[in-house]
Amino acid sequence: MPVILQVNYTPSDKQSRQAPQDRIESAKAIAKLPGLLWKVWIEDSASNTRGGIYLFENLDSAKAWGDGVLATRLAEGGGSDVSIRYFDVNEEPSVITRAPLAQLLQAA
Repeated sequence: MPVILQVNYTPSDKQSRQAPQDRIESAKAIAKLPGLLWKVWIEDSASNTRGGIYLFENLDSAKAWGDGVLATRLAEGGGSDVSIRYFDVNEEPSVITRAPLAQLLQAA
């Protein structure tokens, strides 16, 4: 069953100054995560909040990233107010509202 991983955090000053190329390199590495179908990078500069919405093939894959390397990386980088949450995907209504689940799950 597909799982959404929702991550929000307040970046440290160092994280806020991260060069755009560093994000591109991070994106390339994240794209190779086992079980990852996609990630949307999110940011609200008004509230100094960043994060991501990830779709993983299953909970094990999502937790391997969210409870492992990601949590450590955010803490070591000085991120605060970290929120890491997991959600089951309700597939049938999601497909009706054009979530591309069928295509993604067939390709996985």
